[in-house]
Amino acid sequence: ITAKIQIDVPHEHTEMLTKTIHTYREACNYLSALVFQTKELRQRALHDLYYRELRSRFGLKSQMAQSVIRTVIARYTSARSNGHDWSLVQFKRPEYDLVWHRDYSLNDDRFSV
Repeated sequence: ITAKIQIDVPHEHTEMLTKTIHTYREACNYLSALVFQTKELRQRALHDLYYRELRSRFGLKSQMAQSVIRTVIARYTSARSNGHDWSLVQFKRPEYDLVWHRDYSLNDDRFSV
């Protein structure tokens, strides 16, 4: 099942959401630059090398730091599988990956964020 949703954010939470998305994008670009240099795409290796740095440098919670690692790996893997030469992946659009059963779920035919 694929769902594309638009969330109406109350005005008082807009700034917090914007800051979260901006921080996530900065962390992805930071890790992407490191992956570009090292060509390391193994999740365990990236976790061992950069997890603590992502948490401290960007103030990320543990799940968000893990999401950054997975997102960067996915982008490089996708580019390679589509036949692109090895090049720096840059994150420009606002985004944030939600985690199933943590950030969202589907219970009794009800979608919850």
